[in-house]
Amino acid sequence: MLQIKKSETISNIVNSLKLGLIESINISVKKSDVQFEKELKLLETELRNKFSDRAPADDPVVSATRRMYRQVGWEPTKYRPSSEALVRRLIREKGLYRINNLVDYGNLVSARYHIPMGLYDLDKINGDIMIDVGLENESYQGISKERITATGKIILRDDEGVFGNPTADSKRTSILQSTNHVLAVFFISSNIEDSYALKTAEELKKYYSAFTAETIKTAIINL
Repeated sequence: MLQIKKSETISNIVNSLKLGLIESINISVKKSDVQFEKELKLLETELRNKFSDRAPADDPVVSATRRMYRQVGWEPTKYRPSSEALVRRLIREKGLYRINNLVDYGNLVSARYHIPMGLYDLDKINGDIMIDVGLENESYQGISKERITATGKIILRDDEGVFGNPTADSKRTSILQSTNHVLAVFFISSNIEDSYALKTAEELKKYYSAFTAETIKTAIINL
């Protein structure tokens, strides 16, 4: 299983972080189908029922993720974890953007378990992957935004620089029709049980298994 190193900086600042990894090769990228729409409808109902009388911030998984952000001085009410942003869209009946099957199912699982996730084309990553805290004036090009500030945020980097964080992925490593080697990373607070983290990863693995005949690898890494 692919390994992710941690920087000395993040070791000193963040003491509540683990990663859930899903790696798949020879996976097909295509438009989402009727089955995804059915799964999304179920999730929308599930979330609206769950949060009918309370705010997402009151959920223990959401609040644990917010605390993880605040450890690096990253204000989660200003730059929301991607999972919380997805939950809020769905309970307000704004739906989800359709990108492709891998991104769409990733969003589905992230919203269901309230854990932020990044999705990357491994063939576009150069050198070792490191989880770190963004440096002063460091930034990268987002998928739908020209410049995303990385300073003071939990980020992933390779030899070419930053390529994602728990709020926004990069254009450089984004999933395209030509992608066939995929890495999904769940950014998980250490206050969340390993069993819950593994359940999250295994659900995404189940969905992705429909798009590849190869073995999909999963792992939970405590940093």
